[in-house]
Amino acid sequence: MFARFKERGLSPLFVIVTLIIVAIVLPSVFIFIRLFHPVTESWLHIKEYVLADYIHNSLVLVAGVSVITGILGTFFAWSLSKYQWRFGLLLESLLFLPMAIPPYIAGYVYGGIFTPFGTLDRILNQVGKEPIRVDILSKGGAIFVFSLFLTPDVFLVTKVFFEKLPKNIEESSRLLGRNQSATFFRVILPMSRGALVGGIVLVMLEVLNDYGLVRYFGIPTFSTAIYQTWFGMSDVDGAVRLAASLMSIVIIILLMEQFFRGRGRLSQARAISDGGIKKRASKVYKVVFYVLTFVYLSLALILPITQLVWWSSIAKQTNVMRRFGSILFNTISVGVIVTILVVVCGILIGNLNRLNPSILSKIYARIVILGYSVPASIIAIGVLVTFISVDRSLSGLYGILDLKNLFLTSSKFILIFALTIRFMAIGFNSIESGFSKMGKKHYEASKLLGRDEWYTFRYVDFPILKPAIISAAIFAFVDVLKELPLTLILRPFNFDTLATRVFTYAGDEMIHEASVYSLIIIGVSIVALILLSFIRKGTRI
Repeated sequence: MFARFKERGLSPLFVIVTLIIVAIVLPSVFIFIRLFHPVTESWLHIKEYVLADYIHNSLVLVAGVSVITGILGTFFAWSLSKYQWRFGLLLESLLFLPMAIPPYIAGYVYGGIFTPFGTLDRILNQVGKEPIRVDILSKGGAIFVFSLFLTPDVFLVTKVFFEKLPKNIEESSRLLGRNQSATFFRVILPMSRGALVGGIVLVMLEVLNDYGLVRYFGIPTFSTAIYQTWFGMSDVDGAVRLAASLMSIVIIILLMEQFFRGRGRLSQARAISDGGIKKRASKVYKVVFYVLTFVYLSLALILPITQLVWWSSIAKQTNVMRRFGSILFNTISVGVIVTILVVVCGILIGNLNRLNPSILSKIYARIVILGYSVPASIIAIGVLVTFISVDRSLSGLYGILDLKNLFLTSSKFILIFALTIRFMAIGFNSIESGFSKMGKKHYEASKLLGRDEWYTFRYVDFPILKPAIISAAIFAFVDVLKELPLTLILRPFNFDTLATRVFTYAGDEMIHEASVYSLIIIGVSIVALILLSFIRKGTRI
């Protein structure tokens, strides 16, 4: 079969990558086709009475979280990139770690602390103080929680940019009469808009993707609406139209990203590092930095982990350990399978881009990257509609093989397929970066020596690419471990993972039991992020 492709000028690698891209695009195509189905009564009701609320709530959350994370992330990134601090490397690592705590778990923690008869009430009662009422289960509370645990997304992106800025930019501004404040706001900040907007867009997409936190806080958004329409009303077309509405918001956000970036990429590409030389901060700046860092780490790391540890110590062990083995096996098995698929697909697509750079290969790469921009609820609906159509077309074969009608739709394969589409961009970005640094010279030298493709990859490319592959695998596994919306919608009957078990316990007001599974997710994520930081710094473990 591959010989025929070669005769037509198509390499096997190109064919395989094309099939992968088709699999990524197919769910979106089915969503588009489904939009032409007759309009249902439930959709008319949603459109007339509640759609405006979904749009308003989603935009309020996105706007509030974007502003706060943009300010905090930029402040921490600039401070650690340009100034000397005692224990600077430790602070940098600690500011990175809140990424390990999913916002929905953080929402359960802060809900348990501030709701009536929660942890704060009990502490105040013990010291004889009046209760303090904080309406944490609100849009303001959701913005607060999202901002705490999504700030590292902006911090990491902007810090990489600031570290590459040449020192002479600041010196030139100072020579022209600008003080430090004016230099930052009028020179540095406009130059960094590409990196800053990129980080903020990641935050926006994470907020739109969330289901667990907004569901627990009782805030109607697109994610909760899609889930309720699909499972509560059994209205596939209504869920598809909600997914299409959310997709339109995502497209607007991505177009705005391209507009606001402007020429930001040029300044970043030309930037040359100043060799790691850092300035001494003023006393006032030091006080502000240390106080803000202490408050942030206390709220985003120390407080939630301490609360979870306390809750887990008083959990009913009989309930916690029920089906624990199968839940852990489900989580690890799905995570490993998806990670392998993500890494393999990333290698194939990245290698095609390296060996056959063309307009089509660039389009393929863009499609893969955009896959991560699509919220999980949209992917879930698209994959569901796709698999239902495939199952219906194979109903005759199922009858012959004595299989149930929705064989693929009710299997683990649909969940693995959707998770692979969702996180393929993570694997591709890391591996593509490794391929770009590697270039083609080693590959061409091996081919000149008469080695075939497999030998070249195994003994030449793979050893050089290994750090990028490990990074991609760590990112993919951690994200699969934390993923909630896709797993909730697409999991087979009686199939639980650590994330869905946390959601179920929290929904049943069994927050102590939920804390045990939450700590497992956070612990694995923290270990993975620490390992990743060692790999990126080139440290041997």
